[in-house]
Amino acid sequence: MGRISFDVPEIAGSLLDERSVGSVHVCGIEGVPFASRVHVSKGRWDIEREVGESGKVSLVADIPTIGRRLVTTCSLRSDVDTPYQLPLEIARGLCHSARMQSDGWHRAGLQTSTTFEGFLRDGSQAFMRAAAIQGDHHRCAEASIQAIVFLQQAIDELADLFSTQSIAFRRRRQQPITTLIAATFNGSGDTSATYDKYASVFNAASVPLNWADIETDSGRFDFDAPTAVVNELSARGLRLIGGPLIDFRPRMLPHWLYLLEDNVEEFARAASQYVERVVNQFAGRMQLWNIVAGLNTSSTLKLTDEQAMRVSIAILTTVRRCDPNTPVVMSLDQPFGNYLAKQRDGISPLHFADALVRSGLGLAGIGLEMRFQYEDHASPACSAIQLGNLIDRWATLGLPLLVQMAAPSSLEMDPQAQTAAGLVPYSKQSDIAKASDPGQAQLELVGPMIKMILSKPVVHGIIWEGWSDRDRHANPHAGMLDKQGQPRPLLNYFEKVRREYFDE
Repeated sequence: MGRISFDVPEIAGSLLDERSVGSVHVCGIEGVPFASRVHVSKGRWDIEREVGESGKVSLVADIPTIGRRLVTTCSLRSDVDTPYQLPLEIARGLCHSARMQSDGWHRAGLQTSTTFEGFLRDGSQAFMRAAAIQGDHHRCAEASIQAIVFLQQAIDELADLFSTQSIAFRRRRQQPITTLIAATFNGSGDTSATYDKYASVFNAASVPLNWADIETDSGRFDFDAPTAVVNELSARGLRLIGGPLIDFRPRMLPHWLYLLEDNVEEFARAASQYVERVVNQFAGRMQLWNIVAGLNTSSTLKLTDEQAMRVSIAILTTVRRCDPNTPVVMSLDQPFGNYLAKQRDGISPLHFADALVRSGLGLAGIGLEMRFQYEDHASPACSAIQLGNLIDRWATLGLPLLVQMAAPSSLEMDPQAQTAAGLVPYSKQSDIAKASDPGQAQLELVGPMIKMILSKPVVHGIIWEGWSDRDRHANPHAGMLDKQGQPRPLLNYFEKVRREYFDE
């Protein structure tokens, strides 16, 4: 048993809340979270694990003027006599990250800016002041919070510099960029003008072929809606991504599957039969199959890792038999592995993907599902640099990556959403549901991430999981069009991306 303890003074309440406690996880040298428990008492947090190794503590902090972001300490020893001071250790982790990342990139040729240098200088000085007055917990925390704000701003500026210069380098070598950019097109009743608008922004489209929507009753298939969408999108010359065919999140599987909950073999057989019908229906019309999503974190069927692997291989084998020429990807949920903090025996998503790659069944790529600011099946709200480092780790698999993203633009109820996931405010200081421009917080979080993804050649496609909130959709308030069909700021951002980086 190992324990890492922190003193958390009252002033740190501007930075931390109950959501921060719920997001705590400890990672070892490989970046895989350990299962852990957090005990909170007045002014103190105790994090207990079954292993006594040192580790980095990660959590989501609500950084003033910036919003919720994933922050990570440096490596900390377990079972020390004196508790660490949490705000100070967060500041230390950010200072280390900003300096190490900028130094590595500078050696590789990155040109920094006076803005970055100013934030880094001010943040480092604030951190040193905090470290010098550790005996005064209140003043130390106050200086640490100042350091955290400056250093997070430095990291965000550094990410923008890297993305801008890396994309410029890609464009000098590859004109224009060939990355697929797409949204999940869920509106079968849209007008011709809506399809034209979509085609002017994106060069591909993700067509949801969800099991619950197509086989509403066992053995009864309805392909009318997706066929209409495929016809319209194909007529506009878009490359089509079919799927995910099976999404293992709650409410995304057919209701009648409860009869097979305790019979994995029968479930695998039913899933394979469904996949066979869909692939035969649309074979030759899809340029990529995305066959399974969220199997590694399935909370609906309670599959063991071995059973999940058997089901995924059965589905993959079926697709390869029915359509041997179209590339196939399989998507993994929560690629940071943050869900492992609550599971003692779970397998990390990277190891799960590695086992699939080694199956030898011709997997063409791996999808990374990242949904931010949701209560369930969500990844922590990270910085663009943290996302870039995550992509680099996944690149070690040696396969192309497909990044799937979603984030809400409102905190209101969304009756059209299939998953009915709870929504998390972007910040304690601002409720985006009441903001004059409710999509701005959404854009401020994911815009830098999208730019970072475009700088990574290993990523062959970006899918935003939601085109319109007017029609039935999976993720609450993730659409680029609101429920009145009006564009949100994120759509304007993708238009800018298409114009600046993709058009000749």
